[in-house]
Amino acid sequence: MSCSINRIWARIGLSLMLAFLAMACVDSRADRHLSATSERIAKQVIKKNKCGSCHTLKARGLSLSGNVGPDLSREGQRGRSPAWLRQKIIDPGSIPEHTLLSEFGERQEFMPNFDRLSKRELNALIEFLQSLD
Repeated sequence: MSCSINRIWARIGLSLMLAFLAMACVDSRADRHLSATSERIAKQVIKKNKCGSCHTLKARGLSLSGNVGPDLSREGQRGRSPAWLRQKIIDPGSIPEHTLLSEFGERQEFMPNFDRLSKRELNALIEFLQSLD
């Protein structure tokens, strides 16, 4: 009897361990959820501020072809935090060059400050960028 109870506990333990490992290995998309409203607002911000003059962004119906700044089409894969993106958008010069893509570090001075965006616009833009992969 104790042998079968031990097997049951072993199976439960193994199942729990596998579940935790699976959760650790799978990229969590919970924080990358993008509502239709946020997507609409982000696209308006991108178009209004002419981000395509410098950045390439070919995702979610956008086809921007700038080549001064980095391609943002897969920005979500870079794993940058919302705080990093917020700082990069509102005060680009405050971001240390070693945290940038090497080929664009020297061009950082060309990115203007977007500190005039509303909190809603900024949050929508960050959510949008993090959803791109």
